[in-house]
This record gives sequence, C-alpha cells and structure tokens, in this order.
Amino acid sequence: IRRQLCLLLNAENIFHSMADILLREEDLKFASTMVHTLNTILLTSSELFQLRNQLKDLKTPESRNLFCCLYRSWCHNPVTTVSLCFLTQNYKHAYDLIQKFGDLEVTVDFLTEVDKLVQLIECPIFTYLRLQLLDVKNNPYLIKALYGLLMLLPQSSAFQLLSHRLQCVPNPELMQTA
Repeated sequence: IRRQLCLLLNAENIFHSMADILLREEDLKFASTMVHTLNTILLTSSELFQLRNQLKDLKTPESRNLFCCLYRSWCHNPVTTVSLCFLTQNYKHAYDLIQKFGDLEVTVDFLTEVDKLVQLIECPIFTYLRLQLLDVKNNPYLIKALYGLLMLLPQSSAFQLLSHRLQCVPNPELMQTA
C-alpha cells in the first residue's frame, strides 16, 4: 500500500508525514517496527529511486529537511538509523552510532537487523557505497563503520560476506598515483 501511495502521491510527502506521525507514537516497539518497515521500503522499492537520490545529495534545503525528519523517527531503531546514514553518505556519524552499539542490549533481533543491513549493502542500492571503498583516503569512516558492523556480528554468513567485502578494500599506498 505504501509503495502504491508513493507512486500516486509525492513520495517525499508520504515519508515525511509517516515520520512525523511516528515521532508522536508512544508504543516504542511498534514505532521501531514501523521504522524498520519504512526503511526497507525506502531502500528496496524501485518506486522510491528518486527519493533515495534526493537523500544521497543533501545539498538542497528540501533534502536536508527530509533527512532531519526521517532521522528523528529512524532513531526508534538503531540499525535503520545507521542505514539512513549510509544512504545519505554520513559515514562518520554512522561510525559514531556503531560505536554506541556496545552500550545497547545486543539481542537476537538486533543481530538479525544487522545481518539484514549487511545483505542490503550487497544490493544494487548501495553500489555507490561499495565503489567508495576504493577511495580509502577520503572514506575512512565508511571503512571503520563497516568494520564496526563486522565486529558486532557473530561468525555467520553475514560476517563472512562483510569480511570478504572488506578484504577487497585496497591498500591506500597502492592506490596512490604518481
């Protein structure tokens, strides 16, 4: 239903409205679940390609306003907050958030969400993020954030997947041009 609404109406307005509503939600478990669902739709729906592109480039007041609105609601769920930071290329903040994960209660549900985020990183939506791993010098916090996720995961298939991805990050000395 949400995907169809985004096709028929302005996707930015729909996500903005839903985020505003979730800010006032008193049932925090429900808010966390809804934020996770909205985040999954945002990251995977072809209908939201334009909205994702708008969020990747936070140079306009509208895109910054949307990011701030989503961020306040996305904070109901720590892993979705990190994925929003990845989407918007706020890698230092993603790294800072992941550092705070050590203070959280790590549950099976939490680890499952981290596992799903790792799977999403391997999807076409995050191709730009994976390509930015080539620019080690300008993206140290992206690499640190991904290593932080790796350290959170038990040795599972997601751990292996992310570990293999990080092994592909080039040595910065080898990437220097003459």
